[in-house]
Parts: sequence; C-alpha cells; structure tokens
Amino acid sequence: MYEGPIVKHVPEDFLVRENMVVQLAEEVAASHQYLVLRKCGYTTHEAIRIVADLLSVSSREVSYGGLKDEDGVTEQLISVPAGAFAEMATGATSLEEGPRWIRLQHYGYGHEPLRIGQLEGNGFRIIVRNLDAEKAEFLESLKKENFFFLNYYGIQRFGVPGGPKNTHLVGAAILEKDWGKALQELIELRAPESCMAKQWRGGAERFFAELDPRVTSFYLASHASRQWNTQLEELVSRACPSRTISVNVEGMTYKYPYSADAVIKVLGAKSELPYARYTYENGNPVARISMRPCAVQTSVSFGRSELDERISGSYQIGLRFFLPSGSYATIAVDQLLSNATVRLSARETSESRSEDE
Repeated sequence: MYEGPIVKHVPEDFLVRENMVVQLAEEVAASHQYLVLRKCGYTTHEAIRIVADLLSVSSREVSYGGLKDEDGVTEQLISVPAGAFAEMATGATSLEEGPRWIRLQHYGYGHEPLRIGQLEGNGFRIIVRNLDAEKAEFLESLKKENFFFLNYYGIQRFGVPGGPKNTHLVGAAILEKDWGKALQELIELRAPESCMAKQWRGGAERFFAELDPRVTSFYLASHASRQWNTQLEELVSRACPSRTISVNVEGMTYKYPYSADAVIKVLGAKSELPYARYTYENGNPVARISMRPCAVQTSVSFGRSELDERISGSYQIGLRFFLPSGSYATIAVDQLLSNATVRLSARETSESRSEDE
C-alpha cells in the first residue's frame, strides 16, 4: 500500500558534502593537519571521539566546522594537531563496523584549527523513494526549480534516528542547572553520549563539566532550536492561517505553507527571528543573540524518475541542491514534497473542471 514518499530509506540515499574554503600552508610551518572525514552511521561528535582515540589526542584537539547526520553518507573536513597523523599524508585509513564506517584521508596543512562558523554550506544528493507514478512524473517534469522553504530546524537536531526527540530537554535542564534531570534525560535519549551518562558514577554536574563543551553546547543549542521552531510556527499561523498544512515527522509537528506565495507572506510579516547561540564556558552556559532567517531559497535539480529498485511497485527520483550552513535538507525536501502534493491536487481539480465545462 502506498504510504507516501520516503527519504533516507538507506544511508546511501542521503549524500552530503561540506563546502568550506580553508587556507592551506606548507607542512613545515603548519600547526594543524586537515583531514577529510567520510562517515556513515556515526554522529560527528561520536566520530570525533573515535578519531581522537585513534590519534591518542584529546577530543578537544579535533576540530570541525559543522555537524553531519549519522543516518546518511557524509563528508566533511576536520583538523588535528600537525604530526598527530603523519602517515595520513600519503594514504588513507578506514574503520569498518558492519554498516557503520569511518574513512579518513589527508587534505592539507594549515595554521589554524577549524571552527564552527567557517562552513559556507552543504551540497546534497538525495533519493526520494516510494513515490506513486503521478507524483514521480510531476517531480521529473519540474527539471530545475527555484524553491522557497521555511527554515525550521530538522528532527535530527532533537534526537538520533529511532530515539526520543528530546535533546532540547537536556539543554533546558542544563540552563536550569538541574544536573540530575539533565543526566537522566541524556540517558533516555539513546544518543552516543547516553551510554557514557549511564555508566557515569560521579556527580551529575561533574559529568557535564568533563564532557567536551561542544557536546554540551549542542544540547543547549537544541533547546534554543526548539524555541525558535515554536516562534516560527506561531508566525506562520498568524501570517497565513488558512494556507498551511501540518506534517508529523517522528512525533514532531511542523506547519508548512502551501506555496511560495504563502512563504513570502510569512517573510512579509517577519524575515528573521532571534535565536540564542550558546557556548559552554567554564561550567556556565553563555548565550549570544543573533538573527536567523525565517526562509531560505535554493535551486533544486530533479533527475529522471524510475522504478524503485528497493520498494516494489513504486518509483524513485534523485534531487540535487545546495543549502547554506544551518539549514536542513530534510526540512527542505518535506516542504518540497508537501508543495508538490498541493500543486498536483490543484492541477487535477482544474482538469476536472475543464472536463465538466
């Protein structure tokens, strides 16, 4: 039975390549080595800890410019102290664990570690599966389309695949300095850090003090992201109350406008909303308020539709697009498919009226 489009049916359906420009230097003068990290089945935080153990350095000495999903095949740059992995300059290293894997390759040398904020964006190649023939044909006919979508934070911000989407509750407890609650919420997440939290035998506050501050900052950011999503949903309800559709994604509800015109109405009401960017410094959350755009424009290229080789009786199609750092491909695709459903329905209604006339 047809149950709607599926994204991330298998990790290879969701390919991500990071776009970051770094200034390279000669090895003899460099303080850092840049590596290409390709991975599948691991969060960036988890992969960083594995790489740090491999190199016998602290995880805090392994830096990155952005976080990448675990349920996809992703490629990004990381930096390590120069000389920590000298043999990588002439080869590559692969760590395999069943369907999960990590591959490292030398990229170059530089004078500085990578930092959050350096990332320009990400390129995506996504396979959408389980399409009916009509929708697959419609998407193929679009070929290439400029697309406006609301800039919600995706569900991966709030939990790992198959786990509860409650990372924001960990962040909220940290802000309240309710360390026992923060630790318990973390244990229940089934995230990579959950095992560490469950095995911890010291005080709850001490656990977060010893955790990589970038990981703690992630949970604080999840709390801020949930608040931002709520702001945006309220704005959508005010700006175009009768032209939206509510979509449930793994227990989380998103309110999407029907069309680009409706998105523009939201932008007319407010183009940006405030967002608290947290860091965790010396055991204390530090917030810096910035503005996040309510909508993003991208250009989506559509491949040819074809029979789905993995889901019998359905069709698949490939999408390619680029997004600025901080935007979520799953959110863009969800809105693209919701918009396509509405447009198809409108076309069928128009054709039906023409036949009646």
